[in-house]
Amino acid sequence: MGAGGYESWFVSARDPASSRALWIRHTRHRPRQGRESAALWCTVVDRDGDQPPVVIKEVVAAFPPDAAAGPERFRGQAVMGEQIARWDLAIAADQPPLRPLRPQLLYQAPLPRTKLEATVPDGDVTGTLQLDSREVTVSGWRGTVGHNWGSEHADSWVWLHAAGFGDAPEAWLELVLARIRVGPVRSPWTAMGTLGLGGERIVLGGLGRRPRVAAGPSRLTASVPAPQARLQLSVTTDDDDPVAVTYADPRGGTRTVRHAALASVELTVRRPGQGGLTLSSRRGAYEYGTREPMPGITPRPLPEG
Repeated sequence: MGAGGYESWFVSARDPASSRALWIRHTRHRPRQGRESAALWCTVVDRDGDQPPVVIKEVVAAFPPDAAAGPERFRGQAVMGEQIARWDLAIAADQPPLRPLRPQLLYQAPLPRTKLEATVPDGDVTGTLQLDSREVTVSGWRGTVGHNWGSEHADSWVWLHAAGFGDAPEAWLELVLARIRVGPVRSPWTAMGTLGLGGERIVLGGLGRRPRVAAGPSRLTASVPAPQARLQLSVTTDDDDPVAVTYADPRGGTRTVRHAALASVELTVRRPGQGGLTLSSRRGAYEYGTREPMPGITPRPLPEG
């Protein structure tokens, strides 16, 4: 992370046997002016327990020595007021990492200013998570581990992960849609991602393959091109589950982010000479972030950093 930048490791996972999900982030933020800080975030959704989503964030000067975040383990704790969250999670995966930016030279290029990878595009998350006096046992939750870094957040973006498709239980989807700003101009949407299906990785989007996108805080419809294929996508979220938070941008200003840890996803993949295959899942994670205001959506009052 250079002089003015950010780095984020996160794990997002859903319980296949209940309507519970988690989203944990370890982030570093270095503004162009001011001191670098670190933050530990914990978000838990529990529909079955009739609990509102819990969001706890603690900002510190540096990560504690016993904190860990990476493709194999997340360990840490966050204290906010009288709330405390502790987590110790192990990740098991047999999928190789995914670097969705294409061509790969974009990882060394000035643009986009955000770089990203899914170090675990599909894995199992197991361990313990404690929220105040309540303990959540995490056993075989299906999830993903992501790693993002850069000098500026995108102008607008969508991040989508889904698994648990009933007719193709091994399938998974990792997709990012982004718009960047160059001076006063906003770019069209660019798609980057992969659909894992039947042991095959279907590459989605990339430079020169423009998607058709209608994206908002609570829903998405998109048509994403791929070599020898096209993906039609529909995502919806429940109004009670998502949380809205604010990301500080190293170049100044903020991004408003609405994150739904439990989203409904329906996709159809079409290939020349073949009929379309339609799959659906209620085990998706959908995040929408933007520089623009989100009318009617108020971010949580969390510590800055």
